[in-house]
Amino acid sequence: MKKYDWNEINGLEKGYYGERVLLRPLLECDVYPIFMATTNPAFNRYLLWDAPLTIAQLSERIEKILDERRKGLMGVWVAAEITTGAFVALFRAYTVEAPSSPDEFHVGTGIWLHPNYWKGGLSVDVSKLSLDLIFNETPVDVLHAETHVDNKASLGLFRAMGLVHSGTIDVDREDGTPSPSHTFHITRSVYKSSGFFRPNYQDISATKEAK
Repeated sequence: MKKYDWNEINGLEKGYYGERVLLRPLLECDVYPIFMATTNPAFNRYLLWDAPLTIAQLSERIEKILDERRKGLMGVWVAAEITTGAFVALFRAYTVEAPSSPDEFHVGTGIWLHPNYWKGGLSVDVSKLSLDLIFNETPVDVLHAETHVDNKASLGLFRAMGLVHSGTIDVDREDGTPSPSHTFHITRSVYKSSGFFRPNYQDISATKEAK
């Protein structure tokens, strides 16, 4: 597996701005809004974990994620509404083994989207920002994503974003039970030629001031 230090990513410590949402680095203070999201059973339906029962339990998990980020093993961001700062989603990216070419840099991704934002197009906004950040700020060759076979919303989103179905696998849940999942991927060349890609992301407020 090709080595990559996620501390090298420029976007790790800066925000990426869209029209309605922004991506910023995950912080310890995000524990409470994420915990409140987990109280909605729909949020946990397709995740691979057992829903945390207390804020303390979630805090331990978030600290492990932050520790992996500090070690350069992962990039992790929160998507928030620009106008209110409300938590919309958690986005993680990490190095995975290339299926065929060891010289290629492959990245696995995951987005935990708050159920309040499953409608209205914000899922597309978050996905566009997340993929743009990775393709702009890292030398990734292929980006991968996976979701439960019954998660129709995510399956539709992946296809809408141009990701290609790779296959079906069993992914182990936190309790050890298998979770049948569809896997998808998209290459750098395909994504950069798509209508979604926007290079050199700028602060949207600066863009508006210039108009």
